[in-house]
Amino acid sequence: MAIVLPQKKRKSRLKQSLRFSFLDGVFAAVQFGLTDQFITPLALLFGANNFAIGFLSFVRNSLVSIVQFYSADITKRLGSRKKTLMFSVLVAGLMWIPTYFLPFLFGGWRVAVFIILFAVTSCFNLLATPAWASLVSQYVPPSKRGQYFGFRGSTLGLIYFVSLLSGGLLLHVFESIGLFAGFAILICTASTMRLISWYFITKMYEPPWHPEKSADFSFADFVKRIRVSNFTRFAVFCGWLMFAVAIVSPFFAVYLLKEVGFGYVHYTFLMGATILTTYATQRYWGIFADKFGNFKIITLSAVLISFIPFLWLFTRSFYYLMLIQLLAGFLWAGYNLSTVNFIFDAAVTHKRERCVSYYNFLSGLGLGAGALIGGLFYQFLPHLWGSNFYFLLIISGMLRLVFAACLFFAVKEVRTVQPVRPHMLLLDIAGFRAMGMLGKELVVGLKKVRPGKAAKVLEKGRKKMELNGIEPSTS
Repeated sequence: MAIVLPQKKRKSRLKQSLRFSFLDGVFAAVQFGLTDQFITPLALLFGANNFAIGFLSFVRNSLVSIVQFYSADITKRLGSRKKTLMFSVLVAGLMWIPTYFLPFLFGGWRVAVFIILFAVTSCFNLLATPAWASLVSQYVPPSKRGQYFGFRGSTLGLIYFVSLLSGGLLLHVFESIGLFAGFAILICTASTMRLISWYFITKMYEPPWHPEKSADFSFADFVKRIRVSNFTRFAVFCGWLMFAVAIVSPFFAVYLLKEVGFGYVHYTFLMGATILTTYATQRYWGIFADKFGNFKIITLSAVLISFIPFLWLFTRSFYYLMLIQLLAGFLWAGYNLSTVNFIFDAAVTHKRERCVSYYNFLSGLGLGAGALIGGLFYQFLPHLWGSNFYFLLIISGMLRLVFAACLFFAVKEVRTVQPVRPHMLLLDIAGFRAMGMLGKELVVGLKKVRPGKAAKVLEKGRKKMELNGIEPSTS
């Protein structure tokens, strides 16, 4: 429940809560690092085929989107965003253990049971995302969000990356001992980490929060406003973009482990490369987002992300794929950070939680539908160059480009920011414009140097050193 505090004490509690929120994020990052990239390998170990992997992603994302659809209503019923957050995280932490161990009791049905339990665990893990976004956005001033969330994302991403590597190395060790035992250690550790993150959530302060009647708008009302609402168009086209991404994204693990034949070490390093650059460069992207606007970063990164699938077509070389993953992580960093900040900018405080709920609902539907269609394609399409995975790459890349273009033309920036042309922004982000300006300054500086005057200054300096008893260097 929100507590009204004096201004000075309120500032202190907000600062303290921001620290507790960060610690919650630290342990949550460990949990996600130990599970996110290993759910598909675990499903394969249980005996899932290509379609089952797509179906797993479909069920999980669809259920999560439905739960988040009602997240604002759940928060309203509980009367507190913090209560919603505490409830969902506690249940998620407790659910990990049965998610892993119960499928062993069902023999031939264990893949289906695992899919259902994992989907339910994910629902509770992500139920309170809108409530969290609404709560934490009150801790940080709007002008500082890009830098703060960039810093937060970079730090937590490093923790996620280390956790991911640790999980992969653990599975590598257990390949010769027994992979199921290795996965058991991962899941039990993840459960413990989530429960520790819950403890820090209980320490957070919830500022006064009074949902206005205007915040109670239905999803139908939300969608009907697509012609006049900038945010509605943004949410819809982001959902379509996620659909295009999900046609191929759940199947990289299948492709790398089953088709290419990589072990868990190579697989972990490839997945970790994306995670590392995604989070390590968020602070860098935050500077440009604060200066030029979040939407410019979103559209630029979305267009560039569209070309990533095509780069996978050329070779199966581990080192080449590593470079692609590093590039993909860098681009996704810009997209993810700026999307969150754009939502904070575009949605007013009392409507923010419901807007986040509807945005996540559309994104979840896109991810679920894309995964289901991708699974069908992967299972039944004919081979192209030895693998039907390449069909998924081509389809995903083309659709990404279409929806990124739609996003560019349909949505506008909501903040007053410094204007910049897309190609100049690209040069800025790549660092080329800074290098060009530095080169120009060097050339101009050299032109201003007059050899005769420079010689006189040098001689004057030498004489001054001799007067002070300092021997001039002749080297």
